[in-house]
Amino acid sequence: MRKIFLQLFVFVFLALQCNANDLSKFVSKMDFGLNSIVSVYLEDAKTGEILYKKNEKKLMNPASTLKTLTFGASNIVLGSDYEFETALYKYGNDLYLKLGGDALLSKNDLVNIFSQFKKENPNFNINKIYIDDSIFETFYPDTWMEEDLWPCFRIITPYIIDNNMFEVAINRSSLSKRVEIVQNDSYKLPIVNELVLGDRQEYIIERHEDEDSSIVYFKGAIIEDEQIKLPVLKPEINFKIKLNEALRKNNIIYEEFITSKITPQDASKIASVSHNISDISNKVLHDSKNFYSEIVFMVAAAKYINYSHVATSDDAIKMFRDIYKKHITDDIKIADGSGVSRENFVNAIFMTESLKELYSKTDLKTFLTTSNEGTLADRMLFLKDNLRAKTGTLSNISAITGYITTRSGKLYAFNIMI
Repeated sequence: MRKIFLQLFVFVFLALQCNANDLSKFVSKMDFGLNSIVSVYLEDAKTGEILYKKNEKKLMNPASTLKTLTFGASNIVLGSDYEFETALYKYGNDLYLKLGGDALLSKNDLVNIFSQFKKENPNFNINKIYIDDSIFETFYPDTWMEEDLWPCFRIITPYIIDNNMFEVAINRSSLSKRVEIVQNDSYKLPIVNELVLGDRQEYIIERHEDEDSSIVYFKGAIIEDEQIKLPVLKPEINFKIKLNEALRKNNIIYEEFITSKITPQDASKIASVSHNISDISNKVLHDSKNFYSEIVFMVAAAKYINYSHVATSDDAIKMFRDIYKKHITDDIKIADGSGVSRENFVNAIFMTESLKELYSKTDLKTFLTTSNEGTLADRMLFLKDNLRAKTGTLSNISAITGYITTRSGKLYAFNIMI
């Protein structure tokens, strides 16, 4: 994989110094493996002048490079100063905690919200507490495969707290005769421990497909202790546990069951916390975090439909096609917001033309990583600050897309998929 990326980067570098014939000779000599297809499109990001193209109309899976376009579309809809807000409202003696799809929301943020509330309303007599989760649906994309589901990936949901991850310790007992599974988080999984001591660290974590329950099985052997992080299996339950903890930390006594309900239009906002889109962008474009990418995509979809109903993945895809309607064709298929799906199909022209449009409408270029950052760590150091790009990999797929600036100041948008 590193060899392929090295050749991609060399191509980008040569593209700025060679003519089309030289580039064609270089591509023909590149060793990408038997039967590999190389799709390339390189153009001036301001004038649209095409510098090089090859198999540019071939439909291919963009992998994580799709994040550049889904985040770009979200940026257009949300705006560059958008705040992902979690807010507390009051209506009569009822409280409504309105979720805003803040993927950076923490337990401390919840504590802070109710600290604000208590400070400003010391004698407030709470009748009911509701959670407004109406911003978007909870789901796994239909086109994700089994290995894309739990425990590998988190479910897409507005119920987010501490990244929807929790720690589990797998320990040998003090006498090293058996294996113990320790859960120190207040959110706990019902676990069936089938682990044994062995001569290697080789175990699996699974949930039986025919079970509509949260029971999780640890099977296999361990030779040493290990701390692991797992995605929360039931995010709504986890969120309510953390919400009750935040209430207790503020000495707010509430013993009723917390349910969901839409916030009344004339309710008054009394406390909030938020995180800016620029903070989230690092998770999406620098660290290539699929969960954050999907959440941002869905929040943008909710705003796109003007919060008229609970946003769905279909709304997000409709938003995407509308934003890029000048370049998108019927054969281009978008199935998710992160590039995880094997059913995403684009071509190099669409990717590059869309990047060109994003350059004129957003600050996407500044959000992308440069050499030796994020997914470009230890790569193309000689292009530091001249390259702004996003890489993508899936099984048998390698891609890179972004912008590159020449020494003379010319800016090019490019897309390469193999």
